[in-house]
Amino acid sequence: MELTKNQKDLMAHTISGHDRNWFGTDKSCKDSKEFELLVSADFATAETPPSWMGDEVIYRLTKKGKDALSAG
Repeated sequence: MELTKNQKDLMAHTISGHDRNWFGTDKSCKDSKEFELLVSADFATAETPPSWMGDEVIYRLTKKGKDALSAG
């Protein structure tokens, strides 16, 4: 899978900041649709967040996703 600029931008945002690796959103959001493609290609994982977060899903990059992002 070749990553799009938008997917790379979302991935970079997911790991921005010290020890950060999460992106919370609603499942109906455009960003969620992009992340679901990343999940299906093993670049990210999806999980149910704690109720206090208010998001429907949290995405995290896998090692494969982090490696792909750092490779350019």
